Amino acid sequence: MQSGDHILSNFNDSLQNLRETTLTMAAGAQRNLHNTIQGLLQRDKQLCNQAIADDEDEDQLEIEIDNLGLQIIVRFQPVATDLRMVIGSMKTATNLERISDQAVSIAKRARKMLKNDEIPEIARIEGLYQAAAAMLADAVTAYADSNTELALAVINQQKSLKKTHKKTARFFSEKLEGETGHYRDYLDLVFICRWLDRVGGLATNIAEDIVFEITSTDIRHGGELPTEMTEGEHSSDSSD
Repeated sequence: MQSGDHILSNFNDSLQNLRETTLTMAAGAQRNLHNTIQGLLQRDKQLCNQAIADDEDEDQLEIEIDNLGLQIIVRFQPVATDLRMVIGSMKTATNLERISDQAVSIAKRARKMLKNDEIPEIARIEGLYQAAAAMLADAVTAYADSNTELALAVINQQKSLKKTHKKTARFFSEKLEGETGHYRDYLDLVFICRWLDRVGGLATNIAEDIVFEITSTDIRHGGELPTEMTEGEHSSDSSD
């Protein structure tokens, strides 16, 4: 193997390691979110405790991904798509760590609620969770497959999530206006709605970074793709 081939092989291996580590972190964030919601709905304190404990793994993976990304930049000096992939992975790790933080916040509120009698209306959280979890799952798949079309679909789902959040949070807020012995529980559910909505927002951040990685177009804050670029266009080239 020639020296140039060896360097290229090491570079590709490093990129693959970065991507795989990021996907491992993504699976952990999804699992933490699932555990915390199931802990709430099934009144299972152990699941809540598991989500809180596993957040430490996500913190360490974020640090590892940042280190891997910096090593690639310093050692190989990537450009164009490869550089955007490295930076995008590092930013994705940050968003995943924040998603895991939302799961921890929900788990801590859920543990408090489990000390009280169950309220049947808590099942209304399920729909909001499913919407946020679906966005996260699609964002992770879009990252794994470098799929612009799926990333754009995640971004388009945010309006629907916002509507579901508003409707669900309003329901629990209205419960606070009447006489109830579950005032604190309904208030906690309002906060849980907010954190699930935030999960969707963070999934959207991941999707926007994927679009930038593949197309070099920044669509954050209302930015749009060039008119000549189709939503289904995928790119794996290393140059623009």
